[in-house]
Amino acid sequence: MKKLLIIQLDEAYFLFETLLVIDQFREELKNFSLTLLVNKEALSNVQDGSCPLPSNITTSLDNVLMDTFDISVNLSLSDKSWTIHNEIESAKKLGAYKKDGQLLVEDPWSSFLLTLRGGTPFLSFHLQDIYKNILGFRSFPRPREEKKQIQKIAIGLCNTQFFSSHEQEQFIKLLNNKYPRTQIVDIEEIDTVSDMRQVLYIGPANLSSLKMCEGGGLGLFLSRQFQGLNLLPHSDGHYFISSNNKQLKAADLIRFVDQVIITEGDSGPLPFSVYQVTEENLFGSYLKSLNGSDDQYPIYQSHVVLWNFLLNLFDVTLDIIKCSQDQEKLLNEQREVLLKIIRLYDYALSSIEIINQEAKAASTDSKILLGHMNNLEDIEKVTDQISRSHIYLRPILDYYRIRRGQNNGVNLIEQAQHSLLAYSEEQQALKALMELFTVTLSKNEVSI
Repeated sequence: MKKLLIIQLDEAYFLFETLLVIDQFREELKNFSLTLLVNKEALSNVQDGSCPLPSNITTSLDNVLMDTFDISVNLSLSDKSWTIHNEIESAKKLGAYKKDGQLLVEDPWSSFLLTLRGGTPFLSFHLQDIYKNILGFRSFPRPREEKKQIQKIAIGLCNTQFFSSHEQEQFIKLLNNKYPRTQIVDIEEIDTVSDMRQVLYIGPANLSSLKMCEGGGLGLFLSRQFQGLNLLPHSDGHYFISSNNKQLKAADLIRFVDQVIITEGDSGPLPFSVYQVTEENLFGSYLKSLNGSDDQYPIYQSHVVLWNFLLNLFDVTLDIIKCSQDQEKLLNEQREVLLKIIRLYDYALSSIEIINQEAKAASTDSKILLGHMNNLEDIEKVTDQISRSHIYLRPILDYYRIRRGQNNGVNLIEQAQHSLLAYSEEQQALKALMELFTVTLSKNEVSI
């Protein structure tokens, strides 16, 4: 039996999602002797029965370093995990590790995971889907559950900047009047070990609500703006409401709750955006817009299509919403920046080609060589600045910065060839993203 080590040293949310993936794919793991290295504080936050814990879960790094493994997998984002993963004795490493001062990330899904360090505004892929792809597992859409019969409503307090304390109090009063036989409790009073299938959660996305909904509850998550799949359950049917940076009103929210609980039909026009978690696509969880969406949503759709092509190598077809003026403005802004980066990479590719020619020449002009190498350094600095200042383009720019960093060429020719391939691949990906934005603006069906 092969020995497998999974390193998860991040906070409780990441550990919780890791544990769910391990449990979901226990059949695929049955032929492995699994050890899970975790953070002590994170472990204490999930030892509440909300998810199964593997038998060989440990917080002892010393014990792990004394052992040897066939495969070690790093699912952590923390810098310290890179050094630890390098020190682990294993025949095969998946995920980031740092060796001789160089960060090595050999699989593309781990590169994508590291782009989350940039603090991007929304998560395109669900964290569970990222983890299972790093581990090499395949999953299929789960069967859709029957409509839940709600008998209890769990409430989580929201940020008063978009849902005032007065409106939250009024909302609870409306719930009590509308559903006198339904028990209304605070989310912190919920026992995560009990049956959640008849519980509706209403409030912000956090670890407590995630535990409840992954345990069978139905979630109605409230936020001031679109956040992608951050802290949302992986299973389908849950709702996400964005106030579009406006104030939520109790009377408006109760109309949608009626639709969720008793299916009174269409609640009519709503002053907020509604999304639903769905697994209708093979790549995993996806947020489908049910009405007028946030400005960022078309960008989210474009990212979903692009990343599936880059990481999964298959096409995804999505129904594109009709863009509002604000959405069109934001997309056009992103297209203009993309066009500048693509032109900038024309200069980079030209410099790399000259470096390649000089490296192959019988005699090298060091002045020309140094000039073009300095040119590449300047281009790297510019793209780094663009990544920091353009949050919706940051994931793809960070992803390819990581991929370019995996240059193991032993001489100048090999290094130039790797850079030529990496820059060419990134430029094509950026062109594809710009085309997706263009197609979205044209209100056509997306398919690449």
